[in-house]
Amino acid sequence: MKKQMTDAETSDAELLQAFAKGDSTAMDQLVGRYRQALFSWMLGMTGNRSDAEDLFQDVWIRVIRHAGRFNDVSFKAWLWKIARNLLIDFRRKRKPDISLDAVDDEDDHPLVEQLTAKGTGPAKAVELDDMTKRVMRAVTTLPEVQRDVFLMRVQGDLSFSEIAETLNIPLNTALGRMHDAMTKLKRLLAEEA
Repeated sequence: MKKQMTDAETSDAELLQAFAKGDSTAMDQLVGRYRQALFSWMLGMTGNRSDAEDLFQDVWIRVIRHAGRFNDVSFKAWLWKIARNLLIDFRRKRKPDISLDAVDDEDDHPLVEQLTAKGTGPAKAVELDDMTKRVMRAVTTLPEVQRDVFLMRVQGDLSFSEIAETLNIPLNTALGRMHDAMTKLKRLLAEEA
């Protein structure tokens, strides 16, 4: 019987290695660690819950298939690289009219958990929900290269070096795209107010 890994402090690479050696609970822990961030990023990039769910599953299938060959420095960067490549393939197969409007649906609030602090009153929660919708509408207007970096940083919680590695761009380019995205978002939100 294989030893199951239960320590919350176990590194991603150790969990992946344990999974490759037969510990299925290790993969459950990895999925649990990245479920919210990865799915929110997928939803933000596709704008459609169904497409995001399909891509989310495809990412983890790819991770499972290649678990034994993982040799990158950062599992998180490797995971987003897989997700990004699958998203590129997905977009090639579809028409280029992808919209992010689905984020405004009543049930889809990918940034709400990040923006809404626990214990806030209903009025504050409504105000933050409205701000989240305004931000996500503004994010949809960003050029894809800026939207990609912004969502990887905000929803994926990737470091700029992980973003640069994932997108295969220089670190300064990732930083510049984030700066440009933030500048445009501030301008758009100020115009809307």
